[in-house]
Parts: sequence; structure tokens; C-alpha cells
Amino acid sequence: MIDHFRSDLFLMRKMKVTYILPIIFLLSSLLVGVVYLRINLNALMVSDPATATTLSGDVYVDEDGSFGEEYVNSLSEGFSAGFNAAMEEDQATEEVETEEVERPGFFSGGIYYESSVCEFFSVITSASTLLILAGLFAAFLFANDIRGGFRKNMIKINPNRWIAFSSKVATVLVYNILFLVYSFFVAFLCIALMGKSIHFGFDLDFFEMLALRLLTMFAFSMLIALITCFTKSTALGMVADLIFGLGVLDLVFYFFDLLIAFIGMKLNFEIPSGFSLANYTLTGIASMLHPGMSSKLILRAVVVSVCFMAVSIFGAGYINQKRDIH
Repeated sequence: MIDHFRSDLFLMRKMKVTYILPIIFLLSSLLVGVVYLRINLNALMVSDPATATTLSGDVYVDEDGSFGEEYVNSLSEGFSAGFNAAMEEDQATEEVETEEVERPGFFSGGIYYESSVCEFFSVITSASTLLILAGLFAAFLFANDIRGGFRKNMIKINPNRWIAFSSKVATVLVYNILFLVYSFFVAFLCIALMGKSIHFGFDLDFFEMLALRLLTMFAFSMLIALITCFTKSTALGMVADLIFGLGVLDLVFYFFDLLIAFIGMKLNFEIPSGFSLANYTLTGIASMLHPGMSSKLILRAVVVSVCFMAVSIFGAGYINQKRDIH
């Protein structure tokens, strides 16, 4: 087992996909950082201060859209009052300075501009990008023995293929852990480059979220490994990874939700509000994980991830043990 594990770790270091996936994650995180850390969307909704403060009083407009006599009279009265006030202020000892209204800049800071590294880490890992990249690595690693070569011959002559399979499972887990550590470094880099200040914000809720993130990430990787072993194809494993990761099946889940609601209505069975089958998938769970989440969501994440992980590991291991290798 140890020799197989060392061999798989060596293979992991030699695979090009091992280094390509982190680069993709870095580029996508920098793009997210620009949007959430630097771009102030509120600046688009603020009008020009010069035009906003020109006419601060009541404006009298005739029905034809032109300024009427009442508006002219109001201007005259306002001018007289202002002139008298200016004459009185000549004797005052203090000067009143008018404050200039500055329009916020477009790059003056986004909604996470003052966030901690842990908060921004939660943002960039809540998207499906992390699951997709982890699944791609599992697909390439488990398909490596299918394509042929020395490793394929080792599996053919070994009657107990569970040892080699368990070694790959452990390798995927190591890669997932390293990818999460790398993701935190990327979050730190984004905050350092585009945030207001650097503060980490470690607490118990963060490490709880981190553990659940690793659990869902590993379960999704094992699901893609199962599909890859079953189809004996790297391409089909990658396609399944993109379909599941991008939420293409959410439309299917939506129709099933409607069907369940219809059956519940016919049987006078009350469906809980907000119920959706997508909330019980790995991608749905991963998108809802955040620091300070409810205990109900934590329990659901653990149960769903463990179920997917157990079925995927047992199924992929059984297929790997029973399949005929030529």
C-alpha cells in the first residue's frame, strides 16, 4: 500500500494537469477579486453631484413644461434674502466653508473591499469552480491506469486491486487538501492586491466551513472517479464533471420539484417551503457553505457528502476489481 501511494504521489507530481488546474483557479479568482474587491457598483447609480445640488428647493413648472412666473418670483425673493444674509456675515468672525460633494469612483472598492482573508476565501470557494477542478484531477488520475502502460500491467497481475485503488483515493484526498491550502493563499493574494487591509479573521466557524468544504470536494471527486471507472473514458469523466459542476441538471431537478409538489397536492401532503432536490446535491451543498451556517445545513452537508462518497468509493472500487483489463 505504501509503495503504491508513493508511486501515485510521484505520478501526481509529474502530471501536467496537476499544475494547470491551480493556474485556472488563480485566474478565475483574480477576476472575481476585481469584481468584488475593486468595482464599486454603487458608483453607477449616483448622479452627478453638480446637477443634483443645483436646484435644491421647490421648482415651479407650468403645464407646458416651461418655468412660470412663480418660479421667477421665488428666485427674486431668494436673491434678496441671500444678499441681506451676505451683508450680515461681513461682521462675523468665522467663515463658513462649503463642502464639495465628490462622486464615488468606479474602482473605489467593492462589497468585499474591507473583508478578511477568510471571508473572501469563502466567496471564491463557494462557486462551482473548485469542485470542477477537483473532479478533473480525479478523472485524469483514475483514467491513467486505463490508457495502458506499466501501471496497467501492475493492476493486471495484482489479484487484490483494492490496494491500488485505495492508493488513488488517498492521492485524491491529498491533492484536495493541497488545493484548499492553495485556495487560501490565492484569497490572501487577492486581498493583498485589491483589498483595503490584510486581516485573516480566523475563528471556529471558518475551520468548520473548511472541513465541510473538503468533505464535499472529496465526495465530488469520488463521484467523478466512479463515472470514469465505469465508462473507462477520460473524456466522459470530464463531460460528467462539467455537467454536474456547472449545474446543467438543475433544470431536471426543477421539473422533479414540480412533480413532487403536484403529487403532494393530490395526496394532501404538505411540502416544506423552499424544498428543492438541488439542495441535496453536492454542488447545491457546496454553494451554501459559509462561516456561521446553521446546524441544520451542517448536518445536511455531512449526510449528503458521506452518502455520495461511500457509494462512489464502493462502486468505483468494485468496478476496478471486477473489470476485465486487456
